[in-house]
Amino acid sequence: MSEEPSIPPAEAALLLGIPEEEARSLAGPDGGVPPEALLRRTGAAVLELARELARAREEAGGLAGQLKEVRATNLRLRDELKAGVGERRRLTDEVLELRAAAEERLMLMERIERIAGIEAELEEAEAELHRLRSRGILARLLDR
Repeated sequence: MSEEPSIPPAEAALLLGIPEEEARSLAGPDGGVPPEALLRRTGAAVLELARELARAREEAGGLAGQLKEVRATNLRLRDELKAGVGERRRLTDEVLELRAAAEERLMLMERIERIAGIEAELEEAEAELHRLRSRGILARLLDR
């Protein structure tokens, strides 16, 4: 029966992911780490890796749930944004309509003011005509 060769402590430290001093403590009389010691330690390392894998899977599940929530929130916000853009367009159209109505109202007010001025001039002219008629001046002028 041939004995398996031992592994140098530096190599064992790399395989096990431990400091080289700790690997030297596992070394046998020949200065190398026996394969049985390496196997015992790798079993513990594999167990630790399995635990880390389980934690990573649990964390990945939590992150997947968070991602779902973020996507749902993103979709809701996108819909709200779309509705907000539509509302803004509607309000812009309404403001433009109100501005056009205000301009039209202003033009009508200016026309009314002009008509009122013309009416005032007409009243003054009629009053002057009436005054002249009542004095008989117009009659005298027309008789000539």
